[in-house]
Amino acid sequence: MNVLVENQPNCLVSLQVELPADRVTREWQTVAEQFQRNVRIPGYRPGKAPKSLVDTRFAKDIKEELTNRLLRESLNEAIKEKNIQVISVSQVENVEIGTDNVLRYRATVVTAPDFELPDYSSIPAEIALEEVNDEHIQRWVDQLREPHATYTPVEDRALAFGDYAVVSYEGKIDGTPLAEAIPTSPQQLQGRRNAWIFIDEKSLLPGFCAALVGQNVNEERTFSLELPADFPIADLAGKKVDYTVTLHGINSKSLPEFTDELAAKLDPGSNAEQVRTKIREQLEQLAQNQFESNKRQAAVKYLLSKVECELPSNIVEREMAGILKDIVRENQGRGVSDEELRNHQDELLGAAQQSARDRVRTNFLLLRIAEKEKIEVGEQDIAQRVYEMAARYEIPVKKLIKDLQRREGFGPLREQILAGKALDLLAANVTVTQPAATAEAPANA
Repeated sequence: MNVLVENQPNCLVSLQVELPADRVTREWQTVAEQFQRNVRIPGYRPGKAPKSLVDTRFAKDIKEELTNRLLRESLNEAIKEKNIQVISVSQVENVEIGTDNVLRYRATVVTAPDFELPDYSSIPAEIALEEVNDEHIQRWVDQLREPHATYTPVEDRALAFGDYAVVSYEGKIDGTPLAEAIPTSPQQLQGRRNAWIFIDEKSLLPGFCAALVGQNVNEERTFSLELPADFPIADLAGKKVDYTVTLHGINSKSLPEFTDELAAKLDPGSNAEQVRTKIREQLEQLAQNQFESNKRQAAVKYLLSKVECELPSNIVEREMAGILKDIVRENQGRGVSDEELRNHQDELLGAAQQSARDRVRTNFLLLRIAEKEKIEVGEQDIAQRVYEMAARYEIPVKKLIKDLQRREGFGPLREQILAGKALDLLAANVTVTQPAATAEAPANA
């Protein structure tokens, strides 16, 4: 067998293969004999039809079976002979058996990128482990107190920041209600009746609450807001919206004292101090988890900074498509219009492509490290991951297994686990130093 190898961009390799006539002839005989044993021809018992008749009548079928069999066998042999790390076969073309009985074809395969692994025995990183203090704990305590808050009407003063206002309001553009002028605008910006609004700089639109501060109950106010050109809702960007607001009531919120009685309601059998202790333990665990996550991110960033290589374009494109779907879904969930997404299409595509390339490059790096370190994935690892996935997605384990088998998902799942183990190894090799600002903080205090 003669094999010519031609390297192409984007991790593609072209193989020009020629299979000698003697092998083609020998294989033809084998296939023809199989047909002779199995085909049925009127007037002959099974397996008794003359070979010459079988060759003539089923020549097309024999040639098709012969070609498919030789393609599979010879391509695998060529890949092994040339020591090519193939991810997938892109295409097979120009297949023909010539008059000289030689099988010729051209195959294009997608290969793993070629690169030198950097030294990863000690990876430097500046990472701070967040210290849990009383302020952090109090914020969580306040969140627990929040559902038990009480609201008291305020009758002796005007509206102020931090109050809860009961208002009816309507927005207009050039005298036309916002709901009619821009139907795609969110309901909360168009207007509502008897709505509760927390008076804060971040509520509704920039400047909305500031325009209400000092307003008295039953007073009506009219004001205009100029929305910035980069306002996230494209249809409203750069527009002037006129609002008329009537204040019906002012309420102040009071949080209950975090007593043993309240703590027992939230966590039966615990007092206030015990709940605070549990909160501290949870926050410390969260901080430790984030610290470990930061070490993994630092390890990946280090590797990416050391390795540049070509990547298979089809894999990058597939990853990019998934990232774009996530970006669109996230932005739509935040109320960003399709028009706004289209306006930033080039920017989104660029970010998605870079992210996709980094993810694909990271995966190849981790798998190469796993190979070098002889990391293995056992059946117990796969079983544990399947059970975790079933619990996360609330799918019966048997159904998930069938789904994975149907879409050939166990191979990628094994690779995910393998890459995860390699990342764990890298994280263990991260040498952590305190960021300069953090390290100097005590001296500056």
